[in-house]
Amino acid sequence: MVNVAHLHWAFPPIIGGVESHLAMLGPDLVKNNCRVSLLTGSAQGQKEEDWYGGMYIRRTPLMDLNSLSPERISGLARELREEMERFIDQAGPDLIHAHNMHYFSPLHADVLYGIKRARDLPLVLTAHNVWADDDRTWQEMNGRSHIWDAVIAVSNYIKRELVRAGYDERKIVTVHHGIDLKKFSPAGRRDFEKIKLKYPEFEGRRVIFHPARMSLEKGCHVSVKALAAVRKEFPDVLLVLAGTGNTVDWGSQQQEHVRKILGLIEDLGLAENVLVRFFAWEEMPLVYKAAEFCVYPSCFEEPFGLVMLESMAAGKPIVVSRAGGMPEVVKHGVNGFLVEMADEADLAEKCRRLLRNPELCREMGRRGRAMVEKNWAKEIMARSTIEVYRNVLLKRGGTGKSRDCLEELKECSTQSPCRRTSSGLPRKISGAALKF
Repeated sequence: MVNVAHLHWAFPPIIGGVESHLAMLGPDLVKNNCRVSLLTGSAQGQKEEDWYGGMYIRRTPLMDLNSLSPERISGLARELREEMERFIDQAGPDLIHAHNMHYFSPLHADVLYGIKRARDLPLVLTAHNVWADDDRTWQEMNGRSHIWDAVIAVSNYIKRELVRAGYDERKIVTVHHGIDLKKFSPAGRRDFEKIKLKYPEFEGRRVIFHPARMSLEKGCHVSVKALAAVRKEFPDVLLVLAGTGNTVDWGSQQQEHVRKILGLIEDLGLAENVLVRFFAWEEMPLVYKAAEFCVYPSCFEEPFGLVMLESMAAGKPIVVSRAGGMPEVVKHGVNGFLVEMADEADLAEKCRRLLRNPELCREMGRRGRAMVEKNWAKEIMARSTIEVYRNVLLKRGGTGKSRDCLEELKECSTQSPCRRTSSGLPRKISGAALKF
C-alpha cells in the first residue's frame, strides 16, 4: 500500500475545479491500493476530521484562503508549522502531493519544504493554475520551483507556462483531469421527472448553462451580453448562472464581480431570461442534464476547465474560449465550439446555431460523451497520477521503504481497495461519507 498525504486550500462543499478534482482523485487512489489523507481549509458546518470515499480529511483554518491574507499568514508561521507537521506525522506518508501550493503563500511552501527535508519525503505538485508574469507572488514562488520532485501540469498549456517561468521541464508531466462517468451522464427518463420537480423554472425554456463561479474571469458578463442577442431570436431562452458563493475567493473580489454582472443583467433588461442561483456540489449533474448545451467563455488563459468534461460526460456540447488548455479538449465543430475571448457576438452566433439545430446539438453531445469515455475518465487520471508517484520513488533509488512502495504500485488494482490504517489515523474507512 502506498500512503499519500495531499494538501490543498479547499475541498467540497467548497465549489471549484480543484476541489472537484480532489473529490474524484482521492477515492480512486484509494481504490488503487493507496492510503490517502488530505489537509485542507475549514468549511462552515464541516467537522475538523472526517472521511470521504475512504480518504481521511483534516480541516484547519490555517489552510482557508478565504479567512487568510498575506499579512495574517506572516504571523502564523509557528502555528502553521506545527499544524502541518502534526498532519504529516499522523498520516505517515511515503510522499506528499500538494495542489496549487506554488502560489498564494510562500510561507506554506517553505514549511512544506522544511518537512520534506527533515523527513526525507518526496514532494509532488499539481499545478492547476499559473499567474501573470508581473505578479509579485508568482515571481517569488517561481524561485522555489526546485523544491518539487515532480510536477503534474493539468494541461500542456500549463506545462509550457511553467517551463517559461523557470521550472525544469524534465520534472513536468501533463495529466489531464478526469471525470466520474457515472455521476455525470446523459439524462434518462427519470432525470426529466426530477428536473420538473426540482427546477420548475426550466419548464418550457431553452436552457443554456454557464457552469462556473460567477465572475468576470469566467466570462459571465460575456454570456449575459451574448444572451441579449440570442433572445431576439429565441425569447424563451434561459441562461443559468451558478457559483455565487461557497468558492475560494482569494482577494475577496467575487462579490464585486457578482454585483457588476447583476447590474449588467438589469441594464440589458434580461431579468426574465437569466436564473442566478447557487447550486450545491451534488446538484450539478442534474443541472447539466437539464441544459441543451453549456457555455464557458473564460476571459483569461483557462488552465484546463473541468466543466468541459462535466458537460461532455452529460452528453452536452460546450462553447468555450480559444484560451489556455481548453482547445486541448474541445474540438471546434466536433464536440463544441471555440470562440474568441471576450467576443460576445461570436458566442451569440454559436448559441443560435445550436438552438436552431437540436439534432446537431445532440450529435455533438454524443461525440463529446464518447471522447470523454476514451480519454478523460477519472480512472485514467488516477492511473496516470500513480505512474508519477512510481517514477518519483524510482528516482529515489528504489531501496528500503521506497522499494516496498514500488512493489505495491506495480500491483495497483481497482479491485484492491485500501483498508489498512496506521496507528496515527482514526480507524474508519467505510461507513458514512461526508455530507455536503
